[in-house]
Amino acid sequence: MMGQIWQQIRPIAERVGQHPTLRAWRGVLFIAPSVTLVTVACSFTGVFHLLEWASLDRFFHLRPPETSDSRIVIVTIDEADINHIGQWPMSDRAMAQVLQHIKAQEPAAIGLDIYRDLPVEPGHAQLVQVFESTPNLIGIQKVGGNGVAPPPILNDLGQVAAADLILDADGKVRRALILIGTGNGEFREGLGAKLALMYLADRGIELESVDEENNSYRLGDAVFVPLTGNEGNYLGADTGGYQILLNFRGGIDKFATISLTDVLENRIPPDLMRDRIVFVGTIAPSLKDSFQTPYDSVVFATPTLTPGVAIHANLTSQILSGALQGRGMLQAANRWVMWGWIALWSAIGAIATKLLLQNYPLQKQECLSSAIAVVAIASFLLVVCGYVSFLGGWLIPVFSPFFALTASAILTANSHNQWQLKRANQQLEMVNEKLEEYSLTLESQVRDRTRELTETLHHLQTTQSQLIQTEKMAALGQLVAGIAHEINNPTSFIYGNVAYAEEYATDLLEILELYQEYYPTPEPEIQDRLEEVEIDYLKEDFPKLLTSMKDGASRIREIVKALRIFSRLDESDLKEVNLHEGLDSTLIIVQNRCQKGDGDAGIQLIKDYGDLPQVCCYARELNQVFMNIVTNAIDAIEQRQKELTAEELQRCPSFIKITTSVIENARVVIAISDNGLGIPPSIKHQLFDPFFTTKPVGKGTGLGLSVARAIVVEKHGGDLRVSSHPGEGTEVRIEIPIQFSASTHQK
Repeated sequence: MMGQIWQQIRPIAERVGQHPTLRAWRGVLFIAPSVTLVTVACSFTGVFHLLEWASLDRFFHLRPPETSDSRIVIVTIDEADINHIGQWPMSDRAMAQVLQHIKAQEPAAIGLDIYRDLPVEPGHAQLVQVFESTPNLIGIQKVGGNGVAPPPILNDLGQVAAADLILDADGKVRRALILIGTGNGEFREGLGAKLALMYLADRGIELESVDEENNSYRLGDAVFVPLTGNEGNYLGADTGGYQILLNFRGGIDKFATISLTDVLENRIPPDLMRDRIVFVGTIAPSLKDSFQTPYDSVVFATPTLTPGVAIHANLTSQILSGALQGRGMLQAANRWVMWGWIALWSAIGAIATKLLLQNYPLQKQECLSSAIAVVAIASFLLVVCGYVSFLGGWLIPVFSPFFALTASAILTANSHNQWQLKRANQQLEMVNEKLEEYSLTLESQVRDRTRELTETLHHLQTTQSQLIQTEKMAALGQLVAGIAHEINNPTSFIYGNVAYAEEYATDLLEILELYQEYYPTPEPEIQDRLEEVEIDYLKEDFPKLLTSMKDGASRIREIVKALRIFSRLDESDLKEVNLHEGLDSTLIIVQNRCQKGDGDAGIQLIKDYGDLPQVCCYARELNQVFMNIVTNAIDAIEQRQKELTAEELQRCPSFIKITTSVIENARVVIAISDNGLGIPPSIKHQLFDPFFTTKPVGKGTGLGLSVARAIVVEKHGGDLRVSSHPGEGTEVRIEIPIQFSASTHQK
């Protein structure tokens, strides 16, 4: 029967196992659970306990400092106090005096953290009397190990607590005893717990059972849950009695202290101990009553031990703060939570590494780096989670999940690398099988490749021709500038002699009129010639001809002068110039585009020149800036004229206005404005980008404003700004310094 079932299931299982996704993730599905099991086993045997405790100690250091507890006062006994009383143990008389002086302050409770199982004469009778008359005095006994009996009188009065402290495997105190059983079947409360219960009982706060099965109790706002040995860091530990985790407030500096000498000599500040819990204990190193706590964890120095009396005071403070103020009680996660937590981070390490390597294919060496990156990021999150949980009163393991995370990430990276290698081998085999197929089509591919290369060569030749044409156009510009320069001399000759020709022609015509006046009847041959040349028309038209020649020569001179001023080929680059000359030369060059023609409304050129000084600048480059900006303005106005009717253009004529001024006696301003269509806001941020243009192909290169900005801002240390409102026009504002700064140019 089972065989038949297996025969039916086997094909399905094989198909599922061959699924590409499951094959790719097979390593993760194996690695994460395996690493979890190994980590849990190590945690169960205590391998990670020391490291987990070290993490807990670090959290105590990172936690914000706690405030001092004003409800507790510690009477300290150091080496100086021992020298003062002259003996140790101190005599019963000295102890009685200390207790009497403390009792006079009316404290809420007194904890005598000094063993006194035997009399120390002199003064034993006096001490017994003090014991019997102080109902809020608690003595101590040592229950575990080499026990120490309590003071007999206090034991008979039921005023005894246990002074035992619990050390973890690394010798530090992290747990506290609330209750411990003695050998004779009795139970003793811990010193810190008993004093706290006395203090709270006076305020009407008593223990209430919450869960008898789990020994959980409520005390005011605090809930006590004992350690059971099933918690993460204390698996299998001795948790006899009623133990809780200590939520330390700090060292002895978190409590008010006064020396034994001051108490003996009754130098106690008024009300220092009134309604407070008073501990009396030793802090002298020679008495060896100091222990390591989480606050004593240092790496490169000798740790400073915490006195036992301060540890008891921390427990009292923890209970009081929890019951009265709701301060959190530390609780450790049980083993099931811990194991689930380890499994979670093991899965995170494996899955995150797999996703990273799967989405970003890497080389073998990079796989390990990726795993390390995953571990680093996830470890940070793990530590943050552990620290936040600690602040919330829960202890969750940190190092064992880190171990699981790291191991899973590294093993997954290695597994992925092996999987990639196997897949590469399979692909290589497939490539070898297809090589024969590719060889059959090689000739066709060669022909296609040859055709592509031919097309590429043709494209390169076309590009080369375009570059050559561009160079030709640049050379042509130089040639035109040279021709304009050479035209200047014959034009000057013509212009200079037209006046003389006009004078001579006038004289000749006057002489001819005199001949006609005194010889009205010339010879027939002369009369025929006069009629042939139309002497009357000639006398009328010849002065007009000379005037036209003079105007034309004058116009040629102005154009040549404008070209020379514009190009400044015969001048040095940097010199003091009159910017108005450059502006005028620019307007003369573009005047033909501004004049009114057939069906054209024309463009008014408005010059509002201020009184500008000579400006030290690169005049040729600035003329290029003026030309680029004015040309752009003309293009914008021509587009406007195409969109408006003749009546609209008559009401609002097109114009270009150039305004110059001086600001702050240091900079000149040239503002070129027009009433064209304006610039759309969507493209304002692209105006100075090279090759950006809104003009049709062949109309512009998109370099005008980019070059202008470079000349004004970078070469002259000036400023170039454009302001425009669609439908209203555009203004380009140029500012340059009057005095050129070489440092600005270098910058």
